[in-house]
Amino acid sequence: MIRNIIIYGKSDFAKLMYHYLKNDTSYNVVAFCVDKEYFDENIYCNLPVIIFEDINKLYPSSSHKVLVAVGYSNMRARKIMFEKVKSKKYKCINYISSKAIIDESVSLGENNIILQNTVIEPFVQIGDNNIIWSSSNICHNVIIESHCFIAAQSVVGGFSIVKNNVFLGFNATILQNIVLEDETLVGAKALILKNTDKYIKYLGNPAKKISSHEEEGIRIK
Repeated sequence: MIRNIIIYGKSDFAKLMYHYLKNDTSYNVVAFCVDKEYFDENIYCNLPVIIFEDINKLYPSSSHKVLVAVGYSNMRARKIMFEKVKSKKYKCINYISSKAIIDESVSLGENNIILQNTVIEPFVQIGDNNIIWSSSNICHNVIIESHCFIAAQSVVGGFSIVKNNVFLGFNATILQNIVLEDETLVGAKALILKNTDKYIKYLGNPAKKISSHEEEGIRIK
């Protein structure tokens, strides 16, 4: 079983994931990598930093896996980086906190990060490259597609569908049987009572449409 890991990213979030992998798993992180245009130092967290474009030569996919550790500041970039890793034939790991509660019936893709005290109930389906932050509750029979970010203490009600590149802010609440369309942005403490539209930002309790981000995608400063 492959245990050597390269973390794709070099940010506070990448550093956090290194801490979790080092202290809460048996994985061995051997290096960080960044795109050539962002390469500015050789060492980070006392580990080598390499250029992503060179990853196959230095750490081949036959003996290494990858964790894409990119946060929410540019949601479309998270998708692009995951796809670049897959194009180089690497498998990505999931990090699931030992303090999370995940029902054995849950299905998971690759590169999912599920942090402490999160509860994921039976029959949930989760795609690829999602981040579910601490103390969130994903209720039974929910479908979460790919490249989503769900902030701490969010709740997604049963039988809901969270499509691709969706962002949920702190304490967001999604009622049962709701469809969140691609690139929906739900603000902190917002309550979603009905299906959303693509590329729309929702705020409030109950949530209302605020603006569109179809051209630039979701960017959180």
